[in-house]
Parts: sequence; C-alpha cells; structure tokens
Amino acid sequence: MKLMQYLVKFPLLNAVKRRWQHSVSSGRTRDEYDFLPAYLDIVERPVAPMARRTAWFLALTLLLVLAWSIVGRLDIHASAHGKVIVSEHSKVIQPLDPGVVASINVRDGDRVTAGQVLIELNPIGIDAELGNVNQQLIHRELEVARMMALLTDNPLAHFTPPRRSPNGLVMTANSLLAKENDEVNAELARQDSEQAVNQAQIQAGITNIIHQEALMKNIHQRLQALQTLAKSKSIAAVELLVQEREWLNAGADAGRLASEQAILQAKARQLMQTRLHYLAEKQRSYQEQLNKAHEIINQLRQEQIKLRDKQRQQSLRAPVAGVIQQLAVHTLGGVVTSAQPLMVLVPENHQLELDVMILNKDVGFVLPGQAVEVKVDSFPYTRFGTLSGEVKHISRDAMEDQQQGLVFPARIRLNSDTLTIEGKPVRLSAGMAVSVEIKTGRRRVIDYLLSPLQQYQSEAMRER
Repeated sequence: MKLMQYLVKFPLLNAVKRRWQHSVSSGRTRDEYDFLPAYLDIVERPVAPMARRTAWFLALTLLLVLAWSIVGRLDIHASAHGKVIVSEHSKVIQPLDPGVVASINVRDGDRVTAGQVLIELNPIGIDAELGNVNQQLIHRELEVARMMALLTDNPLAHFTPPRRSPNGLVMTANSLLAKENDEVNAELARQDSEQAVNQAQIQAGITNIIHQEALMKNIHQRLQALQTLAKSKSIAAVELLVQEREWLNAGADAGRLASEQAILQAKARQLMQTRLHYLAEKQRSYQEQLNKAHEIINQLRQEQIKLRDKQRQQSLRAPVAGVIQQLAVHTLGGVVTSAQPLMVLVPENHQLELDVMILNKDVGFVLPGQAVEVKVDSFPYTRFGTLSGEVKHISRDAMEDQQQGLVFPARIRLNSDTLTIEGKPVRLSAGMAVSVEIKTGRRRVIDYLLSPLQQYQSEAMRER
C-alpha cells in the first residue's frame, strides 16, 4: 500500500499504474487487445499521454536551442605563441674592436648597476695607432709654429713651440727655421748686392752725363767763337768743320749716356720687382704650408678622438641595471673579435611584456587594445590559472617563420606579471614560452552552424 502511495507521486509511474489497473479490470489479456478492432482498441486501451508529452518536450527543447543559437553569441579568439620579454629588451654586450681579455668582473646571475665595468680588454694596435697620431700631431704643431714665425719680420725671435713638444723636436724645428731663414736672407743679400751695383752704375752714369753736358757746353762756346771768326775770314774753314764734328761727337756721346742711364733705371725697377715677387712668393708658400698643416692637425685631432674613444670602449660597462646572463667569456688573455656577443644583460625592475607572432590569417582582426588571455607554458593553466592583458602594438610588416610561414610580430601588455603558485606569488621571467588568445569579437551560434552550409552553397555549381 505504501509502495502504491509512493508511486502516485511520479506521473509516469502513475500512468503505468492506471493502464495496468484498466487492463486488469477489463479482464482482457494483452493478446486479446492486440486482436481487437482499431476503434475498440482505442476505446478499450487509449494512447498513453507520455509520448505526447515527450514530443512536446523535444519540440520545446529544439525551439529553445534554436532561439539561443540566434540570440546567443560566442567569443572569437585568435591564438598566437610567443615568449616573455622585458619592455626595454635584453642588452647584448659586444666589443667595438678586437681585444685581449684583461679582466672579467661578473658571472652569470650577478646583478649589476648602470655604468659598472663588466669586462676590461687590452686593445690590439690601438695604443700604437694613438702614439703615432700623437707624434704626427706634435710634428704638425711645430710646423705651424715654424710657418707662423717665418711670416714675421724676425722668425727666430717669434718662434714659439707648443709646451708639450719634446726638446729634441724643438731643436730640430729651430734648425729648420734657421736654415730657411738663412736661405731667405742669402737670397735677399744677393738681390741687395745686385741693386747696389746697379745704383753705383746709375750714379756713375749720372756723373758722366753731367761731365758730358759741361763738355758739350764748352764745345758749343768754342764753336760759336769759331763761327764768328770764320765770318770775318780770320780762320780757315777747316778749323770750323773740325769743331762742328767735335760738337756732333759730343752730342752722340750724350745720347749714349742717356740711353745707358735709362737702361740702368729700368734694371733697378726690375730688381725691386724681383725682390717684391720673391718675398710675396715666400709668404704665399709659408701661408699654404700653414693652412695645410692646420688641415692635417684637424684631421689628426679627429682621429685622436676616435682612438681615445675606442680606448675607453675597451672597458665594457653595463648600460642599465640588470642581471647578467649567457656569459660567453671565461678565459683571461682570450681574444675577442669585433661585435662578438660576450654576455646578455636583462634589465631589472622593468615591466614584462609578451612578444608573440600573429598568424597571417588572423592579423586582419587583431587591433591594439583588444583583451588577451595568457597561458604560461611553464605553469599549466588548468591548475594555476591564466593572466590577462591587452594588445599594445602590431607590426606593419610580416616576417618569415620557418614553421608558421608569414607572421606579424605583436607586443602584449600584461595587467599582472605574477601567478600564485602553491600559495606564493611567482613573477614571470624573460624567455618563458606563452600562448595567448586574443578576443577579436563575438559571433552568433547559428552562424557557426550555418557557415558550412554557406560555404558549400558558395562553392556549388562551379566547374573548378
């Protein structure tokens, strides 16, 4: 009795109960019901309502699923893989020029401060080059001082060598200056001698001209006297002719002396021009040598700055504070080449970011600012959860990946860079591999269901 009361509480069991009671009260067996006419079978044994209810339930469920597929939306994600990096990137420490390792001041895992000396190198050949440049610079500076002295009236008195010049080089420069000055003075003395001879000849010519003028005056007076006597027939005509000839000869001598004097005056002017030209040529030569020396000095000083800079760069210093990793040099006296990676410096106390590669098929839907879910390969997300972030930057150009083909580098900013591991916060480290899912939008469920049909429809009725 209690069992029957308990079964009444369940509609399905209650319907089975009533059907059983009806079959018992009618006194017919199951085989008898099977051979009854259809209308009597319906009257005697009506259809159970469970089938109708089940059909209604399935129809209602299908309707609800259809409505949910039309109204409901699912997130669209673009998956990408990458690694954890420091926002400022790791710094690769490299030498500018070859050198020999003199000291190694750090080891893997050491924390260093900005400006701290990491490795010191002995330069190969830089000291010799710098010494050669310094020597040439001293020679050129002494040459400048010598040329500037030669441009003055008294070179030996105005020669002022640089303070740092060695005494031996100063003495050599003094000797060159004295030799050049002696050559100039000797040439000027020779020209002065020629001018003195010329002036003496000019003075002698002037004296001869004065004497010739006096002689001609005397001859002219005698000629006038003889002409007077000849008119009175006091002398013979021959004597007058002789005196006239003497007058003519004296005039010719006077003309010759005047011509010689003109030649001597022209030579005097030529000697003066020669002297001025010689002095001007020397001044021009000294000035050209001075300008060239200044130009070479400027070049040598630039080379000196470069070599000193290279010399300073032999002490490799930390550009930022951080942690030393991947130290590649361990032997004192070892030779390193130019641009050889010696170690990697990971900046400390800088924000961590993700460097991921977005597939070519997804890059058109990924935009800066979109939400990102981050799964760290080192910590299974099913146990330790995930991190959140957002897209910071997407490259405008693709790069070739051997496995994935063309991919677009992107930068992900993390909202938090720590995970709770066994109850303790653990910060991510640079280099950890990660997988990210970028939320690019939402899509209706029915679109997922109909997309294969739409694809088949668009591709149907085609030859190729």
